Amino acid sequence: MTLPGNIMHMRAMPILMMLAMVACTLNASGLKLAPGWKARSIIVWREAHPDMMVLSADRRWLYVSCETEAHPRTPSLAVYDMSGGHNHVLLTGLHRADGLKLAPDGSLWLGEEFEKGLIWRIAQPDRLPYEQFVDRRAMESSHPSIAPLPAAGAFAHEGMAFSSDGRFAYLADEFEQGAVYRFALAKKQLDVLTDKGWVRIEFPDNARLNARHLGARAFNRIEDMETLPDGRVLMSETGTGRILVLDDRGPSPVVETYLEQAGLAHPDNLAWDEQRRWLWITDDSHPSLLWLWDGRHLSEIARHDQAEITGVIVDGDNLYINLQNRNGPELTLQLTPPPPIP
Repeated sequence: MTLPGNIMHMRAMPILMMLAMVACTLNASGLKLAPGWKARSIIVWREAHPDMMVLSADRRWLYVSCETEAHPRTPSLAVYDMSGGHNHVLLTGLHRADGLKLAPDGSLWLGEEFEKGLIWRIAQPDRLPYEQFVDRRAMESSHPSIAPLPAAGAFAHEGMAFSSDGRFAYLADEFEQGAVYRFALAKKQLDVLTDKGWVRIEFPDNARLNARHLGARAFNRIEDMETLPDGRVLMSETGTGRILVLDDRGPSPVVETYLEQAGLAHPDNLAWDEQRRWLWITDDSHPSLLWLWDGRHLSEIARHDQAEITGVIVDGDNLYINLQNRNGPELTLQLTPPPPIP
């Protein structure tokens, strides 16, 4: 929907909360890396709270959600041009934008992490003009390609993933007794996971209460979800320090523990490295950590004593992470592994 003319002037207002810069030195970031690893910053932010990241299918655009309070001048979604080295604000006005994934149809899903948060769908994000905005009270946006998905439920949207066959979106309520949901993309129907399987949510605008009444299985703050090549879905349960795996390929869904290791305290964002078949895990602890799980060993790759490491993604040999709530400008960093031993 298009916003009324009396607030269209907001597009001309300067967005002062984000600043792009050229690469700065590692010493300025305060990040401590495992031997041989290197880092350079590609984006410097000011009070933008960069969180999850998604790389476009053509690997040109790096999308970053910004977990800010709803305001027409604070970024909710930004994009970095990997080829040109520039970043721009795409969207403002959402409240605590966090969850971020590319859907099978190429649209970008952006979730708000608060009790009445919604999924906002952005069709063809690579064609979206810069500096669009949302009026949450009117549930309207400045561009017709930006629209809420109320049928996907109102709750704290952070973890989300899509099934391998493109039929479902899996969504998690980031809450101490949060539920896990399955949203049928074709039928626009929302189900919740119970001990008896998937049960239909009749009132998605009050999904959390409806889920409780239906006997939903409770999880302790699911932070992120990642679909494995075999179709199973990983879920980081930060309240228990475990990574779970949801297997929805058979007649009944099954949830089991995938990873529970000493040292892994508060798993947050996940990234599956298909090239090396590794799992990357950010840990929202003090200090905040970046872990590598190779299937046998959990190895610390990076740590920061003051900032939170968020939003890990993989691009070939390189990784990208954010340093959120840093004492100083927040950063997006490119991490490069040591060269292979000849």
